[in-house]
Amino acid sequence: MTPSTTDRDVTAGACSVVRDYEEQFADSRTLYERAKAVIAGGVTHDKRYHRPFPVYAERASGCRKWDVQGRELIDYWSGHGSLLLGHCHPAIVEAVRKQVALGTHLGACHELEVEWAERIVRMVPSAQRVRFTSSGTEATLLAVRLTRAFSGKDVIVKFAGHFHGWHDHVVPGWLPPFDQPPGDGILSDVTANVRVVVPNDASAVEEALSPGDVAAVIIEPTGGAFGAIPTDGDFLKQLRQITQRFGVLLHFDEVITGFRVAPGGAQEHYGITPDITTLAKIVAGGLPGGAVTGRADILDRVAFHDEPQRDRYRKVAHPGTFNANPVSAAAGIACLDIVADGRPCEQANAMGALLRDGISQLIARHSLDWRLNGSFSGAHLAVGRGEPGSDIPLDKLLQSAMLLHGIDVMHDHFFLSCMHREDDIQQTIDAFDRSITLLKKDGLV
Repeated sequence: MTPSTTDRDVTAGACSVVRDYEEQFADSRTLYERAKAVIAGGVTHDKRYHRPFPVYAERASGCRKWDVQGRELIDYWSGHGSLLLGHCHPAIVEAVRKQVALGTHLGACHELEVEWAERIVRMVPSAQRVRFTSSGTEATLLAVRLTRAFSGKDVIVKFAGHFHGWHDHVVPGWLPPFDQPPGDGILSDVTANVRVVVPNDASAVEEALSPGDVAAVIIEPTGGAFGAIPTDGDFLKQLRQITQRFGVLLHFDEVITGFRVAPGGAQEHYGITPDITTLAKIVAGGLPGGAVTGRADILDRVAFHDEPQRDRYRKVAHPGTFNANPVSAAAGIACLDIVADGRPCEQANAMGALLRDGISQLIARHSLDWRLNGSFSGAHLAVGRGEPGSDIPLDKLLQSAMLLHGIDVMHDHFFLSCMHREDDIQQTIDAFDRSITLLKKDGLV
């Protein structure tokens, strides 16, 4: 016997948003079916998973991209936050073009890696030394190892809902429920040395540090997921004071906030200098690449001392085929040279404020029990479950509705670039209004 709609949510096929999406993005469905046959899970990043299927993009420029059917979309993925300068900035395109012709992997030290590091040291307040990685996850992995080696202690303290990559040492407490095991394949012996505390609670931090076994506290300085769980400067100042009092290292994970909040990252904006900082995304100009930077005495634990015993047993090993790849270095240098005067950050931050204000007004006007958080050049939207009407979560349905109206949002996140302008923001706000109306028509909100 087939269950009635009172026994379960009706299927996605009964929802006009889904039907229209399937019709208008049919070529993407075809590609997704091909992908599922050869790519595990059908996608190459968890955030790109979308129901009933993701949109496949073909090209991009500025703050826009075009799908495989030629549909123009205002883009708020911004390369998962890495494209502060937007897609295909001419200076970055030219820098990459020039370096590709000279070599994509030189298998040697090169001048660009020195120039790249010099710019980071010049711009980031905590930076005395730099070590390059291939991604943000690799950067936090190396930083965790460095803080443990330097301190001689094992425990890392992190905050619930803060994301620092997908390696075992930082995934506990990332997804709710925060007090549950993080998932399959993650070593319990590793996660036993990770202590998760409530965000913005100074007393909880003090309690976590009191046993005296903590190497470092790691935090996203604007809050979990770039402000989805907000953190302010007052708490960061408390945290700096507490870690110094307990003799514990403070690790700012600026993979997202680095060069986005301000040219020197959140630490410049708030006037707080951590002991160690991790960077990625913008640091490589939107190409693969990351970095660990901070105090010289911590970073120099990766250095050779030409002492066999010490180099074998006390040095922190750090190989990596694509560390400081010359193409990424060229893109990073070109990007940081443009970001250095602060104008790209100011433009993106201003557009972020304009977008948050417009969306907040619409949420109130439609009497929705939704929450919008965010600061600087980002926004995070929490929509809840909505009314029964589809077996697809409401946030995915909203994402599909926005795509139908020409806006591509990164699930529940908006990342602004300096290429977004006021008319783009107004077009986005109008699309958000029409999307809510469409969901209401389907009885979903």
